[in-house]
Formats: sequence, structure tokens, C-alpha cells
Amino acid sequence: MFDLKKLLKAALIAGGAMTAIKALDTRLEITYETVESKNLPESFDGFKIVHLSDYHNDQVPTLTNEVREEDPDLIVCTGDMADDKGSYRPALALTERLCSVAPVLMVTGNHDLWRTDFPEMEKDMNAAGARFLHNERVYISKNDEKIAVSGIDDPFVCSQKKVDDFIDSAMNELSESDCFEILLFHRANLLNRFADCSYDLILSGHMHGGHVRIPGLGGVAAPRSSFTSDDKMFFPKFFGGRYEFDNTVMIVNRGLGNPTVIPRLFNRPEMIVVTLKHKAKNQ
Repeated sequence: MFDLKKLLKAALIAGGAMTAIKALDTRLEITYETVESKNLPESFDGFKIVHLSDYHNDQVPTLTNEVREEDPDLIVCTGDMADDKGSYRPALALTERLCSVAPVLMVTGNHDLWRTDFPEMEKDMNAAGARFLHNERVYISKNDEKIAVSGIDDPFVCSQKKVDDFIDSAMNELSESDCFEILLFHRANLLNRFADCSYDLILSGHMHGGHVRIPGLGGVAAPRSSFTSDDKMFFPKFFGGRYEFDNTVMIVNRGLGNPTVIPRLFNRPEMIVVTLKHKAKNQ
């Protein structure tokens, strides 16, 4: 005899199991972004950047192969490639593999700077071929044209005033560039500080996608090291994805690893591929 209650119970169990499987999915997700700009030189039309962040010494199967498949012109890492405890060797091993694919530029994250052995870690990363940008700018040239990539260190301070002072000082050190410029900065919760700046593209991380994501609503919580931010702790504005202010595009990477015991929910490890496109002046 047909038993409706048993059928509904089985359907609920199956639905719950499928939801749990999707929520806990740890397969690498690749997000593709295109950034068009009139400031971008024609020589850089199609220039491809792989953006990684918040690796935290984690294991992300297929990551290196996926990066290599994209054939990037540049790889950027926006902080917390290592965790604040334990060996940094897993992050170093990944960096060595990345450097065999394309040039690698990095900025510090809070977990990197919490390490007492960060100077040693940076030395080893540099020896592998990567380069940390400490409130400085580098230029990439093609066919006598160039773009700039700047990096600002993690503030590594607690009070909001000290954070503001740190960022003001870093930006004064950098001054303004006269070409298409990319900024690398770890803490996406502080992106409001750059809304009125002249950067064409800002790449950031730190927020881990809000850690737990609710489909249709976004990330739930900011990391505890974001307490001094003007942004909300719950359902923060800059939890992941693309944001635009006037002529500035800001892209926040949800990160690769997980430094907590709480699992990431509906929040797969993310690798972002950004393709730059030249936009004609008359468009």
C-alpha cells in the first residue's frame, strides 16, 4: 500500500543529504572576470591575471594544474598564503610551483605578519621567484607600453585610526601613477578607503567569502581580525565578488583555505581569472 509519510520522509532525507553535499563541496571553483578600461594600453589587451588569496597552507587538489591551464601572464596572491602557526613549507611549495608558470607578485596578509618567522618565509618565497610588494609599485612593459602593479602591506594594527594612518602613509609613499594601475591589498573589509582613489583595478581577499554563505544573501561573517573596520561584522559588504566605484573595479577573492574548525558552507575554494581588455577612447 502506498505510504505518503514514508515517501515524504525519504524525500526530505535525500534532499537534506544533497544540500549537505553541495554545502560542503570543496572542489576548486574558477571565477572569470573581464575588466575593460580606456586606460589600458592596446598591448595589454587580453592580458590574463590569475588571482589567488588566503591559501592558509591548505591542500587544494588540482590548483597548480588549473593555474597552468589558464596560461596566465601574471599570478597575484593577496595575502595569507601561510597560516600564523605551523610550517610555511606548504605555502612555499605552492609558490615554487606557481613561479614555474608565470611571474608571481604578493602582498602580506594578517596571518603572514602574525608569524614570528615571516622574514625567513619572505626570503624563501623570494628565492622561489616570487616578490612581495611592500607599499611599492612595479611596472610591466609590453611593446614600449606599460601598466603598474602596486601593493600595500597589511596594516597589522588594531585601532581604526592607526589603520587609517597606515593606509594614508602607504598611499603617500606610492603617489599617483600615470598609467593603468592595479592595486593588491589584503583586507577587503577596508576597500571603502580606496573608493576615491585612482586605481583602475583592486584585487583583495581576507573575507573568506563570509565563510558561511547563504545562497542569494551572501557571506555571513567577517574574520575576527576585521573588528576595527567600519564595515559590518555580519553580512559584510565586501565578502566576495565584484564591486565597482566610478572607474575602479574591485574584485574580492573568497580564498582557498580555511584556518578555522568551522567548515566553509556553500563556499568552495576560489581561483579568479581576470582578463584585461582595452576599451577604445570613443566607446
